[in-house]
Amino acid sequence: MHKQQAYLQALADAERAARGSHLQRLAFARGRYVLGMIHSKLLYPLGVRRLKRNAPLFFGGAMEVGLPAGLDLYLLGAKSHESEIRLARFMIRHIREGMALLDVGAHFGFFSRLGAALAGTAGRVIAVEAAGDTFEVLKRNIEGHPAIEAVRAAASDARGTATFYEFPPLYSEYNTLEKDQFGEAAWRRGITPRAVEVPAYPMDELMEERNCFPQFVKIDVEGAEAQVAAGLMRWLRRPEARWLAMEYLAPERHNDSHRQAASRLAENGWRPCCIREDGTLEACPDIEAYLKKKRLDSDNIVFQPKP
Repeated sequence: MHKQQAYLQALADAERAARGSHLQRLAFARGRYVLGMIHSKLLYPLGVRRLKRNAPLFFGGAMEVGLPAGLDLYLLGAKSHESEIRLARFMIRHIREGMALLDVGAHFGFFSRLGAALAGTAGRVIAVEAAGDTFEVLKRNIEGHPAIEAVRAAASDARGTATFYEFPPLYSEYNTLEKDQFGEAAWRRGITPRAVEVPAYPMDELMEERNCFPQFVKIDVEGAEAQVAAGLMRWLRRPEARWLAMEYLAPERHNDSHRQAASRLAENGWRPCCIREDGTLEACPDIEAYLKKKRLDSDNIVFQPKP
């Protein structure tokens, strides 16, 4: 309980800095703020594309990030989007020592590292990432954390190979199996993703191969949600399965795959919940009405088995 309270307080401090003024962020992380602003406002526009730095994390330790894409982690030690802060609070309140987690679309490993810190040495975390350069950073970020295993693969509904599309470092969080997912986004203008072939297979098979059946699965896969959900059908029926967190987009952001995934989860007896500000859950029977009411274009929705 002491660790939980310490993490919640540290996350609250980071959130206040994220929502505060430039002076508040300067006071929160003076040296990192100055360097981060110099790089993002001056060096990056002049052609210095990626500056590698270690970001101290709010729950302890540090991880490698590339500036300017990882600026929030570098300055705050946490992801700064409100949906990610609430997801972190949910994890702090619900993940306990000895639990297992599957992080699908792990990126540089922030949520994998948080999960490992919460689950402790008796826990396990499998971090799945398809993008090559991102996976190399992920591997470096889990060094010295034996509870975390990194797997380079695309989560899908069938075993084989998949074409994965990788964007430049500034937009690496949008790497995807669905190259048209962000076709209308302003940042996509003039950017052609790099296509690479990666192994693809259902996460049910990965769990069985590793003999690891998690209580919590996190999905952040930028348009491949339906395939990932289809590859989790056996896990959804296991007694260990408690929560599945999935980024869900509003209709104007092309959310067909999210709708299909949510429908498949509902067919298997799982119901959607939104994450309150304090990290607890509230039933959310109509996700899109909730997003509209809150004026959100995306949010992390947690599904859990119906009682």
